[in-house]
Amino acid sequence: MQQKLNVALIGAAAILAGSPVMAQKAEKPLTVVLAQELDSLDPCDTQQAQNANIVRANVFESLTRVNPLDGKVAPLLAESWSQPNSKTWIFKLKKGVVFHDGSAFTAKVAAANIMRTQAGADFPGLSCLNSGQLPSPVAAKALDDLTLEVTTKVVDPILPLRLSYVDIGDLNSQKVAKVLNPIGTGPYKFVSRKQGESIKLTRADTYWGAKPQIKDVTYIVRKEPSVRASMVETGEADIALSIQAQDATKDGRTVTFKDNRVFVMRPMTFKEPFKDPRVRQALSYAINREALVPAILGVTGAPFYQMQGPQLNGYIADYDSRAMKYDPAKAKQLIAAAKADGHAVDTPFDIVTRPDILPDGGELVQAIAQNLRDVGLKGNIKSIENSAWRELLRAPFPAEQRPTLQMISHDNTSGDSSFSFPKYVTCKGNLSAICNPEIDRLIAEADVSGGDKRAQLYRQAAEILYKEGGIIGIAEQIRLIMLGKNVEYKPNSLSGLEIRIADVRRK
Repeated sequence: MQQKLNVALIGAAAILAGSPVMAQKAEKPLTVVLAQELDSLDPCDTQQAQNANIVRANVFESLTRVNPLDGKVAPLLAESWSQPNSKTWIFKLKKGVVFHDGSAFTAKVAAANIMRTQAGADFPGLSCLNSGQLPSPVAAKALDDLTLEVTTKVVDPILPLRLSYVDIGDLNSQKVAKVLNPIGTGPYKFVSRKQGESIKLTRADTYWGAKPQIKDVTYIVRKEPSVRASMVETGEADIALSIQAQDATKDGRTVTFKDNRVFVMRPMTFKEPFKDPRVRQALSYAINREALVPAILGVTGAPFYQMQGPQLNGYIADYDSRAMKYDPAKAKQLIAAAKADGHAVDTPFDIVTRPDILPDGGELVQAIAQNLRDVGLKGNIKSIENSAWRELLRAPFPAEQRPTLQMISHDNTSGDSSFSFPKYVTCKGNLSAICNPEIDRLIAEADVSGGDKRAQLYRQAAEILYKEGGIIGIAEQIRLIMLGKNVEYKPNSLSGLEIRIADVRRK
């Protein structure tokens, strides 16, 4: 019955799409104004939101995708998968899919993209942002045109989920180090890019799925949130991302969503003044989240004390009752105790942030810095552009680097903590500034476990992490998107990472 209903709805949409009025609406280009300039058009760099917002789910697709409604893994370019043994997966691929240049999507192409994303020995000098989503090497090969075999070195119960982060491009476009003219299988194909000005896509007539209503899309970047909002108000743009609360409209055109994004602080635990866990705990006690976050972020944030939201299996449901909440006297006491034991708590450090960290983020970071100064810590705000900020985020950290307290807007839309904890909080994590063998042990065991045991182990690791102040939660972020008067789009938990233009309609 449901299948018949879906067919009827698709048919009705097709009739409407063919009407003169709908055709006129489709011909009007859609303009999306973003907060950040993208830094790569390569399918292996869609982990970063500024890249994914344009190409992911529009130009590129993956074998699987996360259903934004229930968080479960769903088929996309793969029809189905099975697991003949604990380290082998067989994927049956969708038939009749072609790339925008007319070349066929096959298991051989899928395998090549999986291997390339890992940037292994066959791709010297290639650095892929998505490689972190496959923390243990996998091997992929075609068994026939539509059958793909993927083998893992270790047991990985969530491999189909991991492959949702391997976006697939055609092999010809990948002959250069990084793709400049992307060719994918998605509903839109790349037209052009003017560096610093715009990127244009157009509807792909070869697309294997349902035909989107919108034909042409232009992306532009405006760093000021108020400018993005005013462009929608004046009709210069149709969709604006990362809107501030003060610019929100009250007519239903400014819509909110949560994408499990949390604003956190990451202290450099192996340098003073953060070597002693008491000083890191003092950071949490020093910050008045309950007052600052509502006052500054308004509807775009809520006080938060963890790294992960309730959609993730490492979330601790009762943690708020035990969290290190605002208590400046307690913070001063902990700092004094650490100082008495010989720790250089007076060491100056950089509070590393960036202008676009989150709407109204600059004001919030200033308030946090003042809270820290009030308890005797010497933090200096260092606001830098995204590329420089990312350099300070990644290990290994130069010996001469000043100690940092790095501000991070962290999201995980997968539902699984393995996309956060291993890289952020293990000794060898490429984004980690903490090393605790017990955290490593728990995460390693969780990574090869499934179900409730997996979640329990991640929660145990999180308890230690928060107790030691390895990551300090500040605010759960609530995102705002502004829509033009004749635009329909319902955001979901993935909208912070990808705006699927096929889901946008003109009324």
